[in-house]
Amino acid sequence: MGTGSISKVKWLPGHLLVVVAVLVCLRLGWWQWDRTREAEGTLQNFAYAILWPAFGASFIYMWWRFLSLEASREAEDDRELDEDLALMSEQEAADRADRAELLALQASAAPDAAPQLTNAHESDVTEPTDDADREDWFVGTVEEADEDSDPELAAYNRALAALAEEDRRRAG
Repeated sequence: MGTGSISKVKWLPGHLLVVVAVLVCLRLGWWQWDRTREAEGTLQNFAYAILWPAFGASFIYMWWRFLSLEASREAEDDRELDEDLALMSEQEAADRADRAELLALQASAAPDAAPQLTNAHESDVTEPTDDADREDWFVGTVEEADEDSDPELAAYNRALAALAEEDRRRAG
C-alpha cells in the first residue's frame, strides 16, 4: 500500500470517523473498567472493559484493510491503463507501417497514379469561384467496392453516390 493512497484528501472524513470511533470505544472500555473496580462491579463489566478496546482495534483493522484494497484496486487500474496505452501505441505503429507499405505498393504498381503527399496548408488550397470551374473541380475518389468482399462498404458507397448525385441535380 502506497503512502499516497492514505494521505488523499477524500479519505480525511474516513480517518476522522475511525479516530472518533476508536476514542469512543476506548472511553467506553475505561468506563467499564471503572465499573468493574466499584463495589457492585461484575465479571460482565470486566468482559466489556476488554471488549470495547477490541472493537476499537477492529475499526482500525477494517479501515486499514479498506485502504489496502483500495490502493491495490487503483494499482490494478493503473496497470491496465498502462497496458491499454502500450497496446494502442503498438497498434498505431503497425497501422502507420501498413499505410506506408500500402502507399509504397501503390507507388510501385502505378508510379504515375501514386498519390502526392505534401504538407499543404489550408491557405494553399483554392476553391473554384464560378460554377463552371466547380463542376470540374475534383474533390476525391471513392473506389468501387467488391460487393462479395464487403457488402456493407458497397452499400455505404452507393448511398454516398446517391447523395452526391442528388446534390448535383439540385445545384444544376
